[in-house]
Amino acid sequence: LEGPARAHGTMVPMQAALRAHPGVQCRFCTPGMVLSAIDLLRRQPHPSAERIRAELDGNLCRCTGYHNIVKAVQAAAKA
Repeated sequence: LEGPARAHGTMVPMQAALRAHPGVQCRFCTPGMVLSAIDLLRRQPHPSAERIRAELDGNLCRCTGYHNIVKAVQAAAKA
């Protein structure tokens, strides 16, 4: 997902967190998850796990990686 990346392809914290906490497997959901999570963190810098799940509810993950995706969003919030 190149859109949010910084100059020279450096990942933004949300992208790096998904990579560090294997939050994506088949990558079907990656664009929606990354963009939704970035938007969430801009509006609410330290969301609860429940809030993260509610915000990402509209994104379909075929691999059921939601648990690790929530961990990744929490990690990105701390970055």
